[in-house]
Amino acid sequence: LITALSAELPDTKVITIAQVVETQVAVNSLMSRLSWVFFSILLLVGGASIASVMYANVAERRREIGTLMALGATPSYVMRMILGKATILGVCGGIAGFMVGTILAEILGPQLLGVSVQPMPMLLGIGLATACVVAITASYLPARRASRLDPCLCFSEA
Repeated sequence: LITALSAELPDTKVITIAQVVETQVAVNSLMSRLSWVFFSILLLVGGASIASVMYANVAERRREIGTLMALGATPSYVMRMILGKATILGVCGGIAGFMVGTILAEILGPQLLGVSVQPMPMLLGIGLATACVVAITASYLPARRASRLDPCLCFSEA
């Protein structure tokens, strides 16, 4: 049929629906892979900034951590304290990210793409879990460093 149509209409390009669908599937696949690349980059940047903030926090709080350890706090307690703070940051970041993302999608979806967007509460759990895992993972090394501080050295610094 395609060859007959091409012969009948020599100046036109005949494309079947199957070719259009195949092209659309390839574009969707490419966009999906690209989205995963962007998602990975965002996770790495977010994790690096959380780790940086936690390292700075440990450095600023050396004396307080040293005081806690001099009063009998165990290294595991110090580690749990810092990872607990990271968990709280992860929960707050996950909730804020879900809310901001949902509001932006509801506002910009119809304006930019002409698509109505409905909130997806099930994504809140995924967002919370991801934010907490990233925050705890990024805070593990600063927490370990804080738990290994020597109380005597913390007080000798000016």
